[in-house]
Amino acid sequence: MKKHYKKIILGFTFAGMLATSCSDEDFIDANKNPDILNEVLPENQFLSATLSLQGQDFEAYYDLYRRVMPWMQYVTPVNGNGANFTKNIDNFSNRYGRLYTGVGDALVDLEKLVEKLPEEDQARYVHMVNIARILKAYYAFYVSDIYGSIPYTDAWQARYGGTMLPTYDDQQSLFTKLDAEIEAAIGVLKTSQSVSQVSLGNYDPYYKGDVKSWVRAGNALRLRIGMRFMKRDQSKTQAIAQEVLAEGADNLMKSNSESWVFKAASGFTGGGNWNPDGLYATKPVVDFMWENGDPRIDAFFSPNGYSQERIDALIAEDELDEGTTEASRRYFGSLTSPDESRAAQNIALYYTPRTATINGSDVRVDTLSLIQRRLFQPAFDEGEGVGTGNVYIPVITYAEFCFMRAELAARAITSEDAEEFYNAGVTASVQWYNDIAQISKLSNYTPLEASEITDYLSQPDVAFDEAKALDQIASQSYLNFFRQPAEGWALWKRTGLPNTTTVLPLTDMRSSNVSLAIPRRAPLPLLSEVSANYVNQKAAYDAMAQDAGFGAGPTDAFGRVWWDVAQ
Repeated sequence: MKKHYKKIILGFTFAGMLATSCSDEDFIDANKNPDILNEVLPENQFLSATLSLQGQDFEAYYDLYRRVMPWMQYVTPVNGNGANFTKNIDNFSNRYGRLYTGVGDALVDLEKLVEKLPEEDQARYVHMVNIARILKAYYAFYVSDIYGSIPYTDAWQARYGGTMLPTYDDQQSLFTKLDAEIEAAIGVLKTSQSVSQVSLGNYDPYYKGDVKSWVRAGNALRLRIGMRFMKRDQSKTQAIAQEVLAEGADNLMKSNSESWVFKAASGFTGGGNWNPDGLYATKPVVDFMWENGDPRIDAFFSPNGYSQERIDALIAEDELDEGTTEASRRYFGSLTSPDESRAAQNIALYYTPRTATINGSDVRVDTLSLIQRRLFQPAFDEGEGVGTGNVYIPVITYAEFCFMRAELAARAITSEDAEEFYNAGVTASVQWYNDIAQISKLSNYTPLEASEITDYLSQPDVAFDEAKALDQIASQSYLNFFRQPAEGWALWKRTGLPNTTTVLPLTDMRSSNVSLAIPRRAPLPLLSEVSANYVNQKAAYDAMAQDAGFGAGPTDAFGRVWWDVAQ
């Protein structure tokens, strides 16, 4: 038991230690002596992989809070975006190394541990092995999504007799391979086994080992991968979509309860790097949500500082006029364009907080709304003690699945009803955030009333309009991805939506009156001839550089990966 426990702890330890790189060191831990695993349960390797995958506090701090979310106009820092904020890619990205040390290696070990069992026992782990393959494929996809070519086929094999110097799978081949692996795993999971299966149970923080749920998750993942082919090979997108939809309703997500979501107690994201303090709502998002009566507004954002209690304190200090009362609207977003946020009149209006003295303590009073910090870190201490809500980290929600089906229909790639799945997606998203707001115990949150969804869907910018279907689907997908900003970034790269002219209009972010370009991929480390895997790494870089969109060089974050072709 001690060895099992140690492996779980390592999953948490890696979360705070791994830094981004594409160097040979990423493969060292993945190729240790396999004999040390002899006394580890296969299912423990699955748990270790999930904790490592979801426990990435550096990714939260650097990649999401301070890079992708400001780029995508979900948040700004306290004083608005800086002049060159889109060029700041320090410590970005943090997902690459985790694939090789923490996630992929643990899932490969799971399979190898099963192979060491007596033949009659191996048959009891067929479902577990194939669930692990779906998870490994997901994370390889997630890493390649912003890096392009990565080692996959030859990775993790050295300690099992394979190479220490893996070749790189190009993104087109890798996505095709991952889709095939997921399809094969789903096929096995749908097939009755001759012996009872060992369930992952509590070793699976997503679905508690429920096989049918993993079939649905796998099909949703196939559809997400298929969407990435859209600008390069729409026939491939169509083929994957048709195969997935042919699986039948019982094998597809049908409700929020079937979403692919990591669940944990509040302490899982309790560390400092998960801290989302100082992140402010943005004007484009807040204005759209307020003007259309979006029920999610108080799940996304907190009301500003001007409560009646604080107003009264400011009146007593001659900071406000006698008779000032709390406004009916207390949700205001930060300007996302550096030029606008640095204008003197806007600094005075939005970025100059007051200080009220209440019960002998100084309290900051902001005009702008902070994000709901406990949506991202349920343990966040808002001044009255540590939060006790549960952690919910979405991988693929039912709402996303609906929006993908709506988009495919709107593009005539499938023959489904775009309006039906658009409405289902909006409804599911509103309901999901309502559920999570209560599970994570958000402050200042009012539970959803049934009429709010009906009212929202009747608003002119929200009610489905075939003439602007793609615009509406993308705008609602963008909002749904507030808790998954990396997918919001992918949506924008894939569709160009939302933008300055969509129903949810984003801002033309300008610095010194020049429109800012937004990064589109992870910067790659420069090549080093002393690297043991230099030949394979250089070959991968050279091949990616043949694509005109790759950019000025490996470190050019404004370049593109294969699927993100300019159109």
